[in-house]
Amino acid sequence: MSKGETQGAPREASGLAGAIGRVTSILAIPYGYTVTLGAAALLAVARLGAPSEVEVLFFVVGAVLGFVLLAALGRPHLAREIPMRVPWLVVFNFFPIAAAVAMIALPTSLLGKGPSYFASSFLATTVYVLCLAALVRVRDRLHNGRPE
Repeated sequence: MSKGETQGAPREASGLAGAIGRVTSILAIPYGYTVTLGAAALLAVARLGAPSEVEVLFFVVGAVLGFVLLAALGRPHLAREIPMRVPWLVVFNFFPIAAAVAMIALPTSLLGKGPSYFASSFLATTVYVLCLAALVRVRDRLHNGRPE
């Protein structure tokens, strides 16, 4: 074990590279979610046209409801403090792409404009959260629950 390392904790790099590593690890999940919702909004507007004020609220409610339902599902397993530690692999967060593909597959012509704005943000949120949860779960199974 080199100087500066403790059991189970990596040595913090100094300099700009170390600072970049810390910042990207902190921002990995919120950055991905921001990109996901941004893409969902832009795809919805491109497919459905500009939203009315009520349709913007539908979009917001869809995102919030998707997040709250999944948080309720995971509630018994939430960490006492947030943010929860996640594997370093989460920094390579390509899941906004999966959410955008799901959005493109959404049959907006069947739903109508208002419900499509709701469904767009709901689908984007749930796909993003479920993809990250699956990554964390697979990583944990591969490492038999051992933290990195």
